[in-house]
Amino acid sequence: MSRRLPAADLLALGSYLRRTAGLELDEARRPGLSAVVLDRLAATGQPDVAHYLRMLDAPGGAAERQRLLDEVTIQETHFHRGRPQIDALRRHLLPELLARAAAERRELVVWSAGCATGEEPYTLAMLLLEVAATLPDPPPVRVVGTDVSTAALEVARAATYSGRTVALAEPEAVQRWLHRDPDGTHVVRDEVRRLVHLQHHNLVTDPPPFSAGGVDLVVCRHVTIYFSRDTTRAVVTRFRQVLAPGGWLLLGPAETLWQVSEEFATVQLGDAFAYRPARAQRPGGPRRARPLPPPTRAARPVAPRPAAVRPTAADPGTTLAGAHAAFDAGDYEAAAVAAAALTATGTALPDDLHTAALCLLGHARLNRGDPVAAVAPLQRAVYLDPRAGHAHFLLAVALAGAGKARPAAASYRAAAATLAGAPTDAVRRILDGRQVEELVQLCRRLADDADVAGGTVRRGA
Repeated sequence: MSRRLPAADLLALGSYLRRTAGLELDEARRPGLSAVVLDRLAATGQPDVAHYLRMLDAPGGAAERQRLLDEVTIQETHFHRGRPQIDALRRHLLPELLARAAAERRELVVWSAGCATGEEPYTLAMLLLEVAATLPDPPPVRVVGTDVSTAALEVARAATYSGRTVALAEPEAVQRWLHRDPDGTHVVRDEVRRLVHLQHHNLVTDPPPFSAGGVDLVVCRHVTIYFSRDTTRAVVTRFRQVLAPGGWLLLGPAETLWQVSEEFATVQLGDAFAYRPARAQRPGGPRRARPLPPPTRAARPVAPRPAAVRPTAADPGTTLAGAHAAFDAGDYEAAAVAAAALTATGTALPDDLHTAALCLLGHARLNRGDPVAAVAPLQRAVYLDPRAGHAHFLLAVALAGAGKARPAAASYRAAAATLAGAPTDAVRRILDGRQVEELVQLCRRLADDADVAGGTVRRGA
């Protein structure tokens, strides 16, 4: 029996998953979807996809419907993911929100929407405990983690982790908030677990699990990138409804509300940015949050950190490796300094090293929340190597973040045409848990979205 469903069945399944969970399943994920559904047909005794879908919607189909969602949703995360955003939470958002809740003598509520296997809500709880310890009279806090996958939530409730998810966490936090068992696994300590409440929730079809104005901070990272523009708009509207006055919304660094929602304004917070209701003002002053698109910053001199290794004519490859190490550790400023110094050196670099350094410089600037500054090095990278698919992708993200929709669409299409031939190591930092072909399909969808945003009508695409 073939392990690939007919195209008509895949279209029907895609329509069903889009309607019930907001999932956009690109062509790259269709073979996996075929295998999952063929297994479910055999397990349930259904003769074909049409009967299976009718069974899902029938009374008694909820359990099987949930099993299907568990199988097709991607769960890829780790503790302290996105260091610039973690710094923004630690230094800006949580101190402000805790102080306000304490002054108002009420509980602080944080919603981790799309929490997957729990690393994010537990990280938020760790940060809250850390910041609350600096206050004389901290308020009670509650972190609510929700996800569409019951399988992921079971992992979250077990609160036991190992491997990459722990290795990428802040070492001090691992020592302080996780207990290491003799078998090498790490268990989240009780004082953290007591703050976290986990529940099943579908962002697309279920009403928010809070009353209007009942949430101080919504964290929804690396979720809306899998939604259509209309689905994202509807989800963000629900976030706006449950946020308290002066509340905040934090999305992933690659996600933006530009051309999606005017209900929020963007605020720069160190090397990250967050959103708050567009009419909200900062406490103690009349300054409004900056309007969309995402903010840009003028170039500023950055003092090199010790972690940034200066290039030498003798060994530029070692220097680039050091810059990559700083990037992987979340020190995007040090990575940018090292990459900029390497590209500015008078020594003639081999084209492949020069392209890699320019890509790293652009990527580091993107992750610091500065898409405009990222454009120039990435344009140089694609000029040096027009087949560098990862450079085209990063350039597209930078152009979109800078409000240049039409050029972004062209760069997304160039990325789709060249990513498949790019070396695996070159695209590793942009895959974020995807396969290369998944990213290719995502680029095609984002190109179409950028065309719409830029006023271009694509025919026959």
